[in-house]
Amino acid sequence: MKKILETARKNLPLTDDCEITFEGRLHGLTDEKLSACVEGGVNRLSIGVQTFNADIRKEMQRLDSPEYIIRRLEEISAIDNLAVVIDLLFGFPGQKGKVWTDDLKIVSELPIDGVDCYQLNVFEKSPLNTRIKSGLCDPAATLAEAADMYAESVEYFSAHPNWHRLTNTHWARTPLERNLYNRLAKGPSDCLPFGGGAGGKLFGYSWMQERKLAKWSEMVEKGLKPVFVMMKPQEHWHLMRTLASSVESGPFNLKEIGDNFSVDIEKPLKPVMDQWIKAGLLEKSGEVYSPTVAGQFWYVTMAQLATEALTMAIAKEDSFKADPITQSVYSPNQAEAWLKTINKREE
Repeated sequence: MKKILETARKNLPLTDDCEITFEGRLHGLTDEKLSACVEGGVNRLSIGVQTFNADIRKEMQRLDSPEYIIRRLEEISAIDNLAVVIDLLFGFPGQKGKVWTDDLKIVSELPIDGVDCYQLNVFEKSPLNTRIKSGLCDPAATLAEAADMYAESVEYFSAHPNWHRLTNTHWARTPLERNLYNRLAKGPSDCLPFGGGAGGKLFGYSWMQERKLAKWSEMVEKGLKPVFVMMKPQEHWHLMRTLASSVESGPFNLKEIGDNFSVDIEKPLKPVMDQWIKAGLLEKSGEVYSPTVAGQFWYVTMAQLATEALTMAIAKEDSFKADPITQSVYSPNQAEAWLKTINKREE
């Protein structure tokens, strides 16, 4: 781990305050491994705790006891200049009511720097879903129950004097937690993937590295790009990703976003925004739309619907074309000017 980290710092143009996160779980994270991380430049540790409830942890086959996790987090949090962040999941079988409230209370009292509250996803072919269907495990929370649990987390941390919000699902207790990657990755920012199975994007193109380690190693040794799959950017991808990430993070200003891309997106999206206000998902003050707690819960779906609605609206407008470089929206004359610039660069 130390060798990889030192090599990355040596070969990549990283800034002094670059956020370097090591992600994993506490089980197996020895003092030796932790020291290697810190010595290699890690300044953010993201730990998948999921829940502190002993019964649920046992049911989910989590190996460490709540007592050990709490003690270990307290020890690690004492390391200078290392942000310690944990993930919590809501929606586990048997987690409703007091169990979830206790999870929130434990987190708020820990000397950690941040917490992420995510909804549990039960995948069709997962072992958990198999146990639920066979009656060996209680059902996971319904959508309505999960929404209530999310709302409780928002209410709890919003009212807590030591915590402040970074995104819809991320909360920080100290300035050490910046959550840079999570905030940038959902937008139009480039993301370079290294290693087997890693995913990223560049100039709107997204791809995943070869997932089989042996094949990935073979391709690298042959000097080949170890790409498993790649997707072209959709039309106006830069605008769409900016819109989606703005809706996801909220509050957002459609006029401001549109002005940055020289196109009016307020008018085509107004029916959608009005419907969301009527449904209690948004509130509007001046030109700024702010998601309600319900809107914050549905932020992924809302971001997707917003981009789909804008895509359909632009498709009906013949007066707009996409800038081939940034995929912004321009008039025909502007697009023609860009094409001349590109041809000149190629020459």
